[in-house]
Amino acid sequence: MRKNLRDFEGNNAVFIDANIFLHHAFDSNPVSVEFLSRIETSNIKAYTSALVLEEVSYKIMMQSASNFLERVTVQNVKKFLETPKHRAKVLTPLIEYMDYIDNLQKAGMAVIDLKGSDMKQAAHQAKDNGLITADAAHLAVMLRKSIHHIATEDADFAAVPNITVWSPSA
Repeated sequence: MRKNLRDFEGNNAVFIDANIFLHHAFDSNPVSVEFLSRIETSNIKAYTSALVLEEVSYKIMMQSASNFLERVTVQNVKKFLETPKHRAKVLTPLIEYMDYIDNLQKAGMAVIDLKGSDMKQAAHQAKDNGLITADAAHLAVMLRKSIHHIATEDADFAAVPNITVWSPSA
């Protein structure tokens, strides 16, 4: 089932996918920005995972690197980061965003660790629901924690039984 994230009232626990944080980080979707603001000020039972934060970190780093590199590849970014001055330029936005994540945690958002057993479950979820492995890992974490609501732009979750998708574009 897919619903508009604007309508989420916070009565149920919700898992936040990487794209919601990225909408906020890049100010690209006002519904996602407003939703995260509500987490800061309301009693929404919000969760995410360490894997989601890794995805967010990687994308912020690569986006930041694109301001300094003509061609952004993993190898080019690694080479660029060898210089301390360049590291500071590229990684400062990431560090600042992780400070924002800390603020969300202080407001009550929990970050769930990914376990090895989650990855075995993720393989089954990927096969059963046609998800890529990262999304299947998010689903495995959600199921382990009995979370049945997800804030995401990813429509693939809508096909998963017993999961309600709260989308900023629904």
